[in-house]
Amino acid sequence: MKCAKPRLTRAAVTQLQRYDRPGNVRELRNVIERAVILARGGALDFDLPISNQAVSPALPSFGAVGNQAQPKFLTEVEVERFEFDNLVLALEAANWKISGRDSAAELLGVKPTTLLSRMTKWGLKRPERELD
Repeated sequence: MKCAKPRLTRAAVTQLQRYDRPGNVRELRNVIERAVILARGGALDFDLPISNQAVSPALPSFGAVGNQAQPKFLTEVEVERFEFDNLVLALEAANWKISGRDSAAELLGVKPTTLLSRMTKWGLKRPERELD
């Protein structure tokens, strides 16, 4: 295709694995080709419809415990706490690198500006390193 070699991120692999692929292989090929062309040598971003059946494996399971049924949803506070914890985990995994290869933004599959906005929202800043 004479395009710059794109990067396949973990977020993109997860997105492809979760995609139900209701069509045929040619449709999947078209999705991949489009992502390669639009990536322009950067990270691949697949334009896939979100399936109603797609469930994130990272989300906690809220099923029935004993005889009491628990809700199968999270409250707004629980969602925000989950997002905050997930953001901190990604930042720590990327050693607080915001953009570029192996950054927290790439791990989460979001734009660096989105990551910075969320960090600002929750007042997150890289921890100061102690000098010995």
